[in-house]
Formats: sequence, C-alpha cells, structure tokens
Amino acid sequence: MARRGLIACAALVALCLPGSAVAGDDVMSKLTALEGEWIMLDENGKETGVVGASFRLTSAGSAVMERMFPDSPDGHEMVNMYHADGERVLMTHYCAAGNQPRLEVRATDDENRLELRFDSITNLSSSTDHYMHHAEYILSGKDRLTTRWYSMKDGQVTEESPTVFELKRRR
Repeated sequence: MARRGLIACAALVALCLPGSAVAGDDVMSKLTALEGEWIMLDENGKETGVVGASFRLTSAGSAVMERMFPDSPDGHEMVNMYHADGERVLMTHYCAAGNQPRLEVRATDDENRLELRFDSITNLSSSTDHYMHHAEYILSGKDRLTTRWYSMKDGQVTEESPTVFELKRRR
C-alpha cells in the first residue's frame, strides 16, 4: 500500500514540474504553430492580398495574440488573445461590436481541428445583442487554415450560416 502511495505521489509531482505535459499544452502548441501572417482566399481558393489574420507570440511566449484584419482602414481590426489557464486554454475575442466573448479552446478527436466553445462574455448590453458564440479552426497542413465563426443574435445561434474565413500562410 505504501508503495502505491509513493508511486501516486511521484506521478503527481511530475505533473506539477515545469514543462510537464498538461491538456492545454497540445492546444497551445497548435496555436503557436500559427505564428505569421495569413492571407484571405477568395471562393476559388485564390489569394486576395488581404491579410486576414496575423498570429504572434507575446508575454514571454505564454500567450498568442491574433489580429484579425490587422490595420484595416475601416477600423474593424479585432484581437484574439489565447492563453493557458491551468489545464485549459482560453481565448478572449475583442470584437468590433464592443463586447468580449471568452471561449475555451479544445482539442478534438481530429488532430487538425480545434473547437472554441463559449465560456462567458463581458460588456454585453442585452441578451439579444449580437456576439461571437463559438468557432472551429481546421488546419490543413502547415499553411492552410479555415475558421468558422458562429454568432449569437436575438438569442439564436447561427449554426446554418457561419462566417467562414479561408486563409493561407504568407511565406
């Protein structure tokens, strides 16, 4: 019995050591691998020349910052901040609508797909206001990314008509 307790204690200590693998490590490694600029593709898969997203590491590598439509002339740039929170990864979406949904980023059975599930929101005036509710990121190799964004409006999720961005990494 004492031997089992010692083994369990050693396993617990190993989980707490810096660099130990936790559930969020896999998700954060997928997000950090997105570092760089991503060009929007049109409906035919051709590059548009418009930077749709820019990912970079920040805060000594503990967070990933995504700028959607960076430096857009119409002022609709948005920022997503990703960071580990214990064993999970959170993303806060600083929306052009003026609210800030927080989504939990989860790995899926498909190693090329991440789910972003609603956690909470700040600065929402009314429960009927429009906000980003959930999303999915689909990675196709190292240089292709599809994001599908599902919003909440008037209490209904836009499951049938997500906003889809097809992106290709700028080399």
